[in-house]
Amino acid sequence: MAGSLSHPNKIKDIYKNLVFYKTSDGKYYRDNGTQDVELTIGSGHLGINNSLNWLKFTTTSTISSGNLFEVLNNSTSMLSLDVDGTLKLKEQASAPSSPSEGEIAYIDGALYVAKQ
Repeated sequence: MAGSLSHPNKIKDIYKNLVFYKTSDGKYYRDNGTQDVELTIGSGHLGINNSLNWLKFTTTSTISSGNLFEVLNNSTSMLSLDVDGTLKLKEQASAPSSPSEGEIAYIDGALYVAKQ
């Protein structure tokens, strides 16, 4: 987008840091006023590789501690995967009232898989 508009369409130039999606490569960018800057999610990783048929997450450098992946509900960790490959689920207070086949839950120190 940067520098791509000409008279009379120069209104874009007042919107610095405009975020937009390019369908040509499937990535998000921001316009810093002079050029398009590709957005990365957070810091220290490349995010999701959209050119693959599966989900792939790649760090820019080796991480030696902490989580590689974490799903938060507000500030509560619901699911995480640490650098050792350990998958952690949030402990539930009780079993689901009507579990569906294949659901997995961590309840009272035990792992449960629903089967019908």
